[in-house]
Amino acid sequence: AHRVRPVAEARASVASAAAGGAVASAPVVVPAVPPAVSPSGNDSAVALRQLAGLWGLTLTAGDPCSTAARANLRCLQAKGGIEDVRLLDRPAMLKLHDDPVAPNYVLLTALDGEQATITVAGGQPRTLSVAALAARYDGEFTTFWRAPRAWRDEVRGGDQGADVDWLARRLAQIYALPKPPDNQPLDAALRKRLLEFQAAQNLKADGVAGPKTFIRLYQLGGVQEPRLR
Repeated sequence: AHRVRPVAEARASVASAAAGGAVASAPVVVPAVPPAVSPSGNDSAVALRQLAGLWGLTLTAGDPCSTAARANLRCLQAKGGIEDVRLLDRPAMLKLHDDPVAPNYVLLTALDGEQATITVAGGQPRTLSVAALAARYDGEFTTFWRAPRAWRDEVRGGDQGADVDWLARRLAQIYALPKPPDNQPLDAALRKRLLEFQAAQNLKADGVAGPKTFIRLYQLGGVQEPRLR
């Protein structure tokens, strides 16, 4: 069984990670934008198939997100900065603006302080500074995550079902509460606990459990999955 960290400990962990990856207050000189990646970086499907491989899933044809979903590996397509990706702590496909006509895609596989490791589809990993990567990054990323059984896109107040049961049990573990009964709705008490958890984890505190909330709940439960560190 994995030890689930209490929220106070989890908050400290996130704060520590953020401090380690923060840019110093002194002026930072952003390096000149490196040359564009090779044309092999134009195909987002190739990059996503390579990303799925990090999860032990081989995708050979079709839309990667649709194909992966049949194995309960879900795509999260989102917008955010490098630090948002760091907070999610999982490899991701980044969209670059090297070429305004045909965007390039790279896999971000590691973040170590101010150094990032990226891979162009079919190429070898290489390291560059986070500042240099940010100068090329378009602000859109895609990553994979595993969803609980019968998961819907979002879990809101009043919903009930297997995904709400999973949410309630995981929050009860984190807050050291008795195991809740199954098939209970997401009521006011559970929503309040969810809001507290989201605020503690630097997530959007809206009482709606979407992919980012579920991802963090999985991580705090000690689930083994690809990480950026």
